Amino acid sequence: MKDYSNWKPILDYENVSPWVDTSRIWLKHRPSNYPKTIRHDPIPVHEFLKLSVQKFPNNVCIYDKPTDRKYTYREVVNISDRIANALHQLDIGKGDCVGTMSINCPEYILAWFGILVSGATLVPINPLLKEDDVIHIVRDTGNMKAFFVHSANYGTIKKSREQVEIKHLILLDDTGEKEDTITLDEFINGKPAKPPEVEIDPVNDLVALLFTGGTTGLPKGVMLTHNNFLSAALRANHHNKSIEEFETQRGKDVFIMSLPLCHIYGFITLVSAFYNAAMTVIFPFEPSEVLEDIEYYKTTRFSGVPIMWQMMINHPDFTERDLSSLDRLISGGAALAPELGRRFEEVVGTRIGQGYGMTETNGTGTFPVKWLPEGIKVNSVGCPLIDTDAKIVNPDTMEDLKPNEVGEIMFKGPNIMKGYWKNPEATKKELSSDGWLRTGDLGRMDENGYFYIEGRTKDMVKYKGYKVMAREVEEKLMEHPAILEAGVVGIPDPNIGETIKAFVVLREGYTNKVSEKEIIEWAKERLAAYKYPRHVEFIEELPRTGVGKILRKALREREIEKL
Repeated sequence: MKDYSNWKPILDYENVSPWVDTSRIWLKHRPSNYPKTIRHDPIPVHEFLKLSVQKFPNNVCIYDKPTDRKYTYREVVNISDRIANALHQLDIGKGDCVGTMSINCPEYILAWFGILVSGATLVPINPLLKEDDVIHIVRDTGNMKAFFVHSANYGTIKKSREQVEIKHLILLDDTGEKEDTITLDEFINGKPAKPPEVEIDPVNDLVALLFTGGTTGLPKGVMLTHNNFLSAALRANHHNKSIEEFETQRGKDVFIMSLPLCHIYGFITLVSAFYNAAMTVIFPFEPSEVLEDIEYYKTTRFSGVPIMWQMMINHPDFTERDLSSLDRLISGGAALAPELGRRFEEVVGTRIGQGYGMTETNGTGTFPVKWLPEGIKVNSVGCPLIDTDAKIVNPDTMEDLKPNEVGEIMFKGPNIMKGYWKNPEATKKELSSDGWLRTGDLGRMDENGYFYIEGRTKDMVKYKGYKVMAREVEEKLMEHPAILEAGVVGIPDPNIGETIKAFVVLREGYTNKVSEKEIIEWAKERLAAYKYPRHVEFIEELPRTGVGKILRKALREREIEKL
């Protein structure tokens, strides 16, 4: 086993990045005290996280507020090593997949850390998904030998096991006996905190397989290597902070974690918390509680999706709490309404910066920076991270566009995924041979290097940060006996940016016999909580192209005309 105890990143202020074109506009504004590149030896993610334990073994790592339980960094590593040992004894390790499905809780974090230590690939599944999605994911991995599940999601997994094999099912919380399961305490009982000896190749071996919406509507597996993930985490943390500033603050920060840990945004934020040797406070998102904790812990940073910011800003406690400690604020997952950003700044005095990324970029791509000419702009997603190149191209010709021309955003860098799981065709389509990733999102870059998101080329809706494929929702709706066909689009929403609307054509004989509410409730029972349509409109026929495809653009325009 390789010794990583002396591993350190090198922030290089002299040598140019091997990934970035030196003629990029934003680089002209880069100050001399901002690194041009970050150099480091490859290291497995779990070894990277264990570096904080060496220096801060007795610091609180996780605080579960609902149960008042605390785990130090030493305890987290101890339990995770025992989980890894238990998995190893089941002959689970490198090359195998281990699934998780849970709400945010300490046991979930311990499990995913233990999975990494075992050498297996983590497959986090959103707890909002239904059994159809779970069945697809388990089948697609083809080698999921074990699964960690919270009791709140046990019913979904129980139904899924009727169609796919999940040999070892470990219950994260002990809430009573469940059929054919073992509790986490039972799973690690008698297992020493001795991690298995596994040689990880950080550049090529997968740390996680995250499933995201694909062009067919079914979840598509994104392969993230240890090096991909580490590159993203390092650069996100040093984007606005020198190594000296980082080391001075290390071990002192508090991260309030309400982002879902199954999502790349929550995943990268948690790894950042570990790297900072911070205390991560876990509890279900509740705006008054977040505001209270920011004041109590004098939190310096907070990351959230727009709906979180909106709920906090609109809460009566927002103007009553002292939030002056906040310094680094990030909104991601969807566009933050500029008005919300302005209201926050008026009260707190600190500007919320928007970032842009996707699962395929490990949640990173562009970040807000203070050193661009106009500082952090409320309607911009900033500029590319260290070692990340970006460009705007004509999606048809792939030619680079001039400043302020709208085209497709493309990324290149060490944070870019390895490819799509068992899908070389999709990989080839989205990832070029020289490392450029097509995002499918439309944007522009201005004359100072600020990036802006303008729309999407793919037929997907971004609902509260989640990608929802229109075709998947349409196909599910057409299972309803009254529905002949359906067209699904994203429509403007003043609070969250975009919501889901279905235009439905009824079968003969069902006119005036089924209501919008009935359709929504039916879909709610069969689709994940973020996938079902919030609005339904009955129409005579769907607009279509000459070859019969649904013309979703016409449906969106029809909705915009009503505004």
